[in-house]
Amino acid sequence: MGCTEWVEMNQKNKPQSNAIATGVLTLLATGMFHAATLYDAEFKTQEWTYQRSDSAVLVTLVIFHITAGVGSFASWFLIERYAKKQINFVLISLAVVGNTVSIALPHNLIGIAFARSLMGLAHGMSYLVVLIHGGEILVKELRGVIMAAINFCIICGVLVGAVLNSVARDQLDPNQFLGILGLCYMIIAFFLNLIVCYESPVFLIQRNLDGDAVRSIMKLRNESTETWEIRNEVTEIKTMLSEDASTSRSIFHDGNLRPLVLIALGKIASVLSFNYAVNTIKVNVIEEVLDITSSDVNLSITILMSIRMVIGMGAMFSVDVLGRRALQLVSMVSTGVILVAMGITYLATDSITPDVGMAIFLASEVGASLGLTSVPDVLCSEAFNTKKKALSIAAVQVLENVLHVIIFAVVYDWDLKSMDQWGGTLLVAGLPLLPIAYVMYRKLPETSKMSIRQARIEFYKREGIVFGGSKNSVEVLYD
Repeated sequence: MGCTEWVEMNQKNKPQSNAIATGVLTLLATGMFHAATLYDAEFKTQEWTYQRSDSAVLVTLVIFHITAGVGSFASWFLIERYAKKQINFVLISLAVVGNTVSIALPHNLIGIAFARSLMGLAHGMSYLVVLIHGGEILVKELRGVIMAAINFCIICGVLVGAVLNSVARDQLDPNQFLGILGLCYMIIAFFLNLIVCYESPVFLIQRNLDGDAVRSIMKLRNESTETWEIRNEVTEIKTMLSEDASTSRSIFHDGNLRPLVLIALGKIASVLSFNYAVNTIKVNVIEEVLDITSSDVNLSITILMSIRMVIGMGAMFSVDVLGRRALQLVSMVSTGVILVAMGITYLATDSITPDVGMAIFLASEVGASLGLTSVPDVLCSEAFNTKKKALSIAAVQVLENVLHVIIFAVVYDWDLKSMDQWGGTLLVAGLPLLPIAYVMYRKLPETSKMSIRQARIEFYKREGIVFGGSKNSVEVLYD
């Protein structure tokens, strides 16, 4: 497919990306609060931390991830019972209140903790809703790029949050600035949810609303009549739902354990490569090279996140062309090798110069941006049985948030200034990536340009897994 044809197809299917825009904007807003546990923004210089114990500050920061896990399970309960538009209004309400509290009480520890807990709740809920909704409404040619764009928007939010939190302002507190920006996102999200949020046809057919499902697909595909492609899509959805009807809701039975483990491993790799400890080491090395003493903007964070955004955008547009599997494997192996090599080097010698370390870490950031954090989201949208999907995604999201809490809590009091600390931390982060990459190489199927039913079948097969992107499906699910 040429560039012109791709652009025309993307424009024709624009209603599909519009339908999940509310959730994506919510993640953009919550990503700004997520930044606090990914980068050291010197929170102890902010007024809400004054005369507070380290434990109180730590709990206030990690409460975002705790409530994000709660939000994932809350969303699992809601998504099987209510329409997406209704759930989106709940997300908007949570984010609006959280941002408002952040604006009104920027210097109060209880206020910041309450705001971060609400934003975490909105983050966990919106993440699950967007992954499920997007996976069920997107055409197979665009599912990869649009689902990868979700992670890209979170990264954009992290960049804004990390930079603004490190900027000292006399008239406007960073928390107020983030709250105002988040409210702007929520105003846009409210109107988008009101106007262009169309329900998933899978959700409608599950409730025997076939006529509504057909009309929803027509709006999503920008068609004025019921075409044969739409009729075939409805037939395939019905077939998929009938196949899943005989299975249990347990996420550990009926072959669901394999995709659950694979995506959980992908999430573990994502956290190991992009967490507070690893990011702080990279920032410290870059600051040493740039000799940053004072700046209105944290240049080291800006450099790292700008690379992640630029390369991530390229990977986002490549995930349907090169495939999920190839991008994730290259990203995982390159990141793992660099982290292990740098860890061994820092432990073995003190002679490595900061400029060499900075160059290698920037290369690591390029590799990590190719798919380590975005591909697991794409796979979440297409890997699971419809009866088990919500709980399965909630489980891997909780695992991700638990890992962030553990890492942040362990290294929060470390200064991460010595090479011995750098070496040990990088070695612990990098070593698990290599065996995870091997497991992915052996077991992860390629699902690009497959329908949601075909992709799910590939994940549930025990043998004959597609690795090279063949679009031929099989009709039998393995127990």
